[in-house]
Amino acid sequence: MASGFGLFFVGHTVPITHDNLTQVDPTHWVLDASVIPNYAAMREVALFLLPGSVLDPNAALGLYVRAGNAEWAYRGCVHNAQPSAVLPLQWPLAEDGSVVSAAVGGQSVQIGVSLEAAADIVARESSSVGAKAEFAKRVGLDLFRYLESFQTQNMGSHIVVPANALERWYTRFQEKFRRDPDFLTRNTASLNS
Repeated sequence: MASGFGLFFVGHTVPITHDNLTQVDPTHWVLDASVIPNYAAMREVALFLLPGSVLDPNAALGLYVRAGNAEWAYRGCVHNAQPSAVLPLQWPLAEDGSVVSAAVGGQSVQIGVSLEAAADIVARESSSVGAKAEFAKRVGLDLFRYLESFQTQNMGSHIVVPANALERWYTRFQEKFRRDPDFLTRNTASLNS
């Protein structure tokens, strides 16, 4: 890599350059996020190329998260044409659905940055777009289920709802999302029933 990159936790930290991450090998860097106070409250990370930095035209930097010895989970990328991005962290979850705590079992929670072939990153991005489309579908299904709950009599293919039903759903959705941003993706069975 001809030059460097940095990251920061949106609203929580100042920029952290690649020099402050542990370089595992020539193409991989790791940051132990569990040393940052209240890391679980951080929802987004910004990844960026430093001013004047240029990657090989066939390369990109991918950002990943993981807890303990779990697999690295891809979160997004930057490259010459897109030198910065704000990416959702979506921290790994424990079996009870809570964010994995570094205090429990001494598990480390890490952010990884990897210099990769642009073609590999494009494949991961396509998968990420598919996941976002699935998320949008789940939001729509949540809205439909909410509106459906107003149905008191069989009206055929129509649902009669109060005039403010959409506003009430949106308020409810925002409150649930604020409390638990992963509520739609955690329990697929309940959405499909």
